[in-house]
Amino acid sequence: MRKTLGIVMAATLIGGCSSGGGHAGAVQMTTSGKIAETVNGQVVPESLLEAVARQHNLHLDKPGARDQALNLLTDMVIVAQAAQREPFASDENYQADIEATRLKGVADATFGQYEKGTTLTDDMLKAEYDSESKKAGDHVYDFGQLLFADENDAMKAEGDLIGGKSFGDVFDAYRSKAKQAKMFTRVRADQIPDSLAAALASLKDGESTKVPVKTEYGYHVMHLDIVNPYTPPPFEQVKEGIRRATQVKVAQERMKKLRESAKIDYPAGSTPPAAAVPEKKG
Repeated sequence: MRKTLGIVMAATLIGGCSSGGGHAGAVQMTTSGKIAETVNGQVVPESLLEAVARQHNLHLDKPGARDQALNLLTDMVIVAQAAQREPFASDENYQADIEATRLKGVADATFGQYEKGTTLTDDMLKAEYDSESKKAGDHVYDFGQLLFADENDAMKAEGDLIGGKSFGDVFDAYRSKAKQAKMFTRVRADQIPDSLAAALASLKDGESTKVPVKTEYGYHVMHLDIVNPYTPPPFEQVKEGIRRATQVKVAQERMKKLRESAKIDYPAGSTPPAAAVPEKKG
């Protein structure tokens, strides 16, 4: 059922809000290239078939994949044509559903074009690799953590540790009061807040913090089990991942500039949305 609804939604997107009885506007794009099929007189471009295949992770050169993509596209066009014969266009919610999907498609495709236009040489990727390797540091940590919302609870747990109780006993005693009680393995310095990385770097194997470490998440009581040397994977092994991550970063920076240059007004008496908070290490 969910797949069927997805096909119908995509079809209404292609069909637009036309309320005419014909099928001419079911596919709203032009092409001078190869034709994939014609449905009730509606020409369907090969490029649209390729787009549908990409959306469904179908590779047209593989056996059966073209048939599967073509069947999906045919169904969408047929439903889009049927939608044109219905009075749906007078329903604002129907139009809004289509417009929301269309805008997302425009945004995704536009940033896809931006990514294609972003030149990233091997030297640029190697510089990013070196920078990230430096941030990662030379060690990985196995440690336990009790994270508290209340400083007093964190101080009591630390007091028990200072009093001679093992971290395992303190962990079991306070885990029900903690926001998080968890054991971590092979964590790099760049994967956690700087203050936590500094605290772990100051400990020897088997030691616990003497005072809670405060971050935006709360109060951390930590115990270092063991620290091991860390060597990042070879550049060639991770180069394409760095390329994708850098493309995402460039896209985010472009989006930030677009938003900063836009003039956005809200109705009188309404509350503007809070600024988006960048994703942080936790």
